[in-house]
Amino acid sequence: MIRFALLIARSHLRSRHAEAGVNSLATVSIVGVAVGVAALIMVLAVMEGFEIDLRSKILGSNAHLVALHQSGWFGDYTAAADQLEAVPGVEAAAPFVYSEAMLRSHTGSAGVILKGVDPARTPTVTDIRRNIKVGPSGELDTDEERRAVLDSLAHPARAIAQADDDNDDLPGILIGTELAATLGVYPGDRLHVINPVGGGVGPFGVPVPKVQPFRVAGVFYSGMYEYDTKWSYVTIADAQAFLVSGDKVTGLEARVSDIDAVGALSLDAEKALGPAFFARNWKTMNKSLFAALRLEKYVMGLILSLITAVASLNIVGSLILIVVTRAKEISILRAMGASVGSIRLIFMLEGLLIGVVGTLIGGTLGLAGCKALQTYPFPLDTDVYYVDKLPCVIVPETVALVAASAVGICLLATLWPARIAARVQPADGLRYE
Repeated sequence: MIRFALLIARSHLRSRHAEAGVNSLATVSIVGVAVGVAALIMVLAVMEGFEIDLRSKILGSNAHLVALHQSGWFGDYTAAADQLEAVPGVEAAAPFVYSEAMLRSHTGSAGVILKGVDPARTPTVTDIRRNIKVGPSGELDTDEERRAVLDSLAHPARAIAQADDDNDDLPGILIGTELAATLGVYPGDRLHVINPVGGGVGPFGVPVPKVQPFRVAGVFYSGMYEYDTKWSYVTIADAQAFLVSGDKVTGLEARVSDIDAVGALSLDAEKALGPAFFARNWKTMNKSLFAALRLEKYVMGLILSLITAVASLNIVGSLILIVVTRAKEISILRAMGASVGSIRLIFMLEGLLIGVVGTLIGGTLGLAGCKALQTYPFPLDTDVYYVDKLPCVIVPETVALVAASAVGICLLATLWPARIAARVQPADGLRYE
């Protein structure tokens, strides 16, 4: 019965001069489905690219897991880092110091996040070393040059742009490209780091700021505007000397082997470190951001699905027109013994053929558009967006879901016309013959 119904359905959709209106509606329906599928695939690929790119940048500049002490600063952090590394699933761990501060140059000032890092252990947890782009000698091309800049962060090498009479041995600091442009500094220049309350209390009970000179050891580029304008790195020892007295750190950061299982690893880390510690992971720290991105993707998908829904209305119209123009043929088929189910199946297959053809065309166009965006990225303004180009990532599961939903909508659109066709009686189409 299916073969017979498919044969009749194909004959209805074939081009005939006398049925130009029917074929035009079918063509418009196919075009509508194709446009909806192509637009949905491309938009979801771009939004998926934004989410993946944002996640990679966040996880590159930040650790997957962070362990903090209940009392804030804590000592004996080397042993604690070793304990954290011993947790199954944790690849590497490193201590860090974290605080807010101000940077002042000869041309401007800015509020920043000052982070003390371990040049030996931190590169195994974050992408700090890989992100360094400019050092004392200029542009960095190899990982060995970046390693040398980070290893000598406590005592940076003399820079090309450093003044001849500036021979002071100052601790080094790494800043982002956008922050360097804001402050107008280059590797070798001096920066003054200001802790607003670090100088103790003055004679009138007012906090006295603490100011310490640093030398720009390098400039990094993370690809995320907020990090490149706000983050700065010094060694743990220099951060401790500037922020707190004693060998203490703010917390531990770790990289895990499976970022999706970081929730369970957070519990394991808390058990390994003891009740004085609590762990946070990238999912909990960025929960609202990624939830907003997922909601935006779902809403955008639903909105663009309306294009396919509108195309399905054209399918309804074209099938009803076919029922009207083919009433005689339907009556003959009924008179020859065709069942109600076979008549209904014929018109469902007609709508299904329109949906499948439109989905195939739209899927091809959508994938071609995604490939074009990947080959020729569309540039974005980093002052507005956190990325410098339009990301596009093709997820096969998403493409399959779009195709299945489009075909499903088209199939649902055939139910009413198919019911109308099935209700045609043999006498209805042959009454005036």
